[in-house]
This record gives sequence, structure tokens and C-alpha cells, in this order.
Amino acid sequence: MYKFGILGVGKMGGAILDGVISSKIYDKLDILLYTPDEEIKKKYILDGFNFSKDESDLFNNSRIILIAIKPQVFEEALPNALKIDFKNRCVLSIAAGKNIKTISSYFKNATIVRAMPNLPASIKKGAITVCYTEENELSLEAIKILSSIGVVRKIKEEEMDDTLALNGSMPAYAYLFAKAFIDYANKKGIDYDVAIDLTCNAIKGSMDMILENKDIPIQTLIDNVCSKGGTTIAGLNKLYENEFEKAIYECSEACSNRSKELGK
Repeated sequence: MYKFGILGVGKMGGAILDGVISSKIYDKLDILLYTPDEEIKKKYILDGFNFSKDESDLFNNSRIILIAIKPQVFEEALPNALKIDFKNRCVLSIAAGKNIKTISSYFKNATIVRAMPNLPASIKKGAITVCYTEENELSLEAIKILSSIGVVRKIKEEEMDDTLALNGSMPAYAYLFAKAFIDYANKKGIDYDVAIDLTCNAIKGSMDMILENKDIPIQTLIDNVCSKGGTTIAGLNKLYENEFEKAIYECSEACSNRSKELGK
């Protein structure tokens, strides 16, 4: 039996595979892959990976199985699992909106791990939420797999929707925030590359300061940048006047509510 099987080797499935190999969690010979996409299959076979003949073959021969397919194709791909007993095996799903109860209905007796990674996982800087049916050797091994692509934080399953804006959807919001400042700089005639380097590194450094000073309130960090009557407070006052924090709250709430709708 293979130590790790991956159903779906698209962007995120491929990113996790790359993380696992780079971290030396498994060797290529320990891994079994399946995708119906012939071009992707050809690429990975040339790279020396093993491919199953179909979903059933993957399910029968993998100890930990990553479900990295779109939720829309669950009903097409997963019925092949219904006749199999997955006792002492683990299913790790990154399918958005599919809860543990739904995943368990396909994989009898399996330890189920549900995770939500985000796009920066593709460069091994992801922020990943995770919940599971039980903590055991299998679920901890699944978390080790996810840790190869970023930071993993365990949450309650009922928190999955409300944390989506903090990780899964956050890249889009952060990109828009950065873009607004870069666009401003461009209108002022500042070189595009200079604007990107200054904006992105300033944001990155500021976030690192939060992470490295968790005992200091974020408001204190904000105050430390400001001086009375100075440039920073002039800009902040415009954000407050335009209810910036309220807009962020409403953005997060809309994201969460839509996730709940899609999960029904």
C-alpha cells in the first residue's frame, strides 16, 4: 500500500505534492496519483510518479488519501469509495464547502481531516485551517503534510466559514489593498517596479512585526507609527472617515455568509 495518494493533481494538489517532496515527507515511490487529465498524467509519469488506473485503484491502495478535486465532481468521482472499508486510513479533503459529515458518507471508518489552504500555499507560504474527526497518528501525519506548504492552525469545523476571509479569501483582499497603493503611486509618476517593491515589502515587514510581537496590541503598533499632526495620521483619518474597518467587517461577513450558502 502506498503511504500517500492524491486524487486530483491540479494547482493545489500539485502544490501539496511539491511540498511533500521538497520536505522529504515521502519519496516518489511512496506516492500514488490519479487524474483523468492525460496531459497532467503524462507530465508526472515523466517525473517518475506512480499513477493508478482509476479512483478505485487509488482508494484501495493508499494509506492517506488527499481529495484535491472540485466539489462539483464529488458525485462523479467518489461513489467508487462506497464499497471500501477505510479503517486505519485517513482522508484529507481540501474541497471547499464539503463538511466532515459529507466526506465521511463516502469513506466508511476513515479518519477524516478537512482543510482549507490558500493560494500562497503554491509558494509554500500558505495559511491553512484544519479540523478532523479525531486526533491520532493519521490526522497528525495529515497535518504534517499540510505543514509542508505553510502554517497550519486547528479550528472547530463550525468556524470554517467565519475564518475563510482570514486565509482562503485573504489573498484577493490583500492584493486589492496593495493594488490601490501601487495604482496611486503610478498616477503620481512613480516607477511601477519601485512602487511594487516599496508597497509589498512595507506590508510584509509590517505583518512580520505583528507576528513577532503578539503580546503588543495592534493598536499600539499603529500608534507607534503616528505622530500628532503628522503624515500618517492624516492618511489614517481618511480611512476612518470612509469607514475602512466597517468595510472590512462587511467584506468578511459577506465571504462567510456565501460560504455557508454554498455548503448547503
